[in-house]
Amino acid sequence: MTNQAMDHFKYQVFLTLHDVKKGECIAYGELAKKAGFPGYARQVGHLMKNLPKDTKLPWHRVINSQQRISFAENTDAYLRQRAKLEQEGWTVVGTKLTVNEKKEGSR
Repeated sequence: MTNQAMDHFKYQVFLTLHDVKKGECIAYGELAKKAGFPGYARQVGHLMKNLPKDTKLPWHRVINSQQRISFAENTDAYLRQRAKLEQEGWTVVGTKLTVNEKKEGSR
C-alpha cells in the first residue's frame, strides 16, 4: 500500500470505528468491510494494536469473530480491554464476551 492509500485506509477504519456505539462490539473483519476494505481484518488488528494508549477511539469495542478478546489473557492490553468492556456492561469469561447486561436491559 502506498502512503496515500494507507492514510485513506486508516481514515476510513477510524471513521467507522468512531461510530461503534457504547455497549456494542464489532469484529476486525466486519470493521474492515464496513470501512470499505473487505479482507483486511489483519490490517485492522495491526492498527488497533498500534494506537496510542490515550486514544479517544473506542478500540476496546473491536474483538475477533469468535466474540473474544484477541490479547493473551492477563496481559496489560487484555486487562485494559476487559475493564473497558465490563464498564460498558459486558460479561467476559476468560477471553469470551458472553452478554451485555446493560444492552439486554434496555430492550
